[in-house]
Amino acid sequence: MIETQLRERAGNKVEDSDIRHFFETDFLVVGFFTPNYEPAARAFAQNLAEHRISHHLYARPIVEGDWYSQTRQKPTVLAHARRDHPDKNLVFMDVDCRIRGDISEILNTRGDVVMRTKGTAKGTQRALKPTTRVMLLRPTPGSDAFITGWEAACRSARPGQSAEFMLIHAMSDSSEIYSIGTLPIRLAGIELHDALPDAVIVHDSIRDPTRPGWALRRGLQRYFRVARNAAYRLATGKTYDELKGKRRGGQKIQ
Repeated sequence: MIETQLRERAGNKVEDSDIRHFFETDFLVVGFFTPNYEPAARAFAQNLAEHRISHHLYARPIVEGDWYSQTRQKPTVLAHARRDHPDKNLVFMDVDCRIRGDISEILNTRGDVVMRTKGTAKGTQRALKPTTRVMLLRPTPGSDAFITGWEAACRSARPGQSAEFMLIHAMSDSSEIYSIGTLPIRLAGIELHDALPDAVIVHDSIRDPTRPGWALRRGLQRYFRVARNAAYRLATGKTYDELKGKRRGGQKIQ
């Protein structure tokens, strides 16, 4: 049975606009949305309800600053969720994620905190970058320490520094003890056009109207990718994506 209301959180002096539904699940999906993302949050809530997945999506104001400033609300939302649901396994997701099946296997992972670590190019080197699109946080002191450190780092951020950028600083400077696990790729919220056929959590990016450069940047990225592939094919007989094993249309290129 779906519960459509909960008592107001202590100290909440305004009308509660959070989106919450509860089912018999061993985990709770949490996330947040600012007013411009509310339609996406409601669509996500409907998607979760169709799969009978408990969720609590927090309504948050647009804070002063750029789009990156909005992302830095993530650890604060997680801190609230830990207080509101202290005994629950929390699965944080961006509200433009989509569920395509049973995601309960996410609990089979190990670690106080579980996330995807994405390989990125750094010149001739490779680096691992944590991504926060989908995260599992267990009800442990370790996950609390993780959230506290990330929240503190975000408070010291400068303009243009995202939540993920500050997470790298928080993790590298942390003196706390917590274990970090990695998500299977099918649960990591890969972009819809890159996701493998068996992916059960995917991501479909929203064209945020508060970010006027978004569409231009995406267009330039596509143009650059096409041009790079053409140049590599001319020089080597294979595209850059084929050489690097990138995904195309949900399939990994061999």
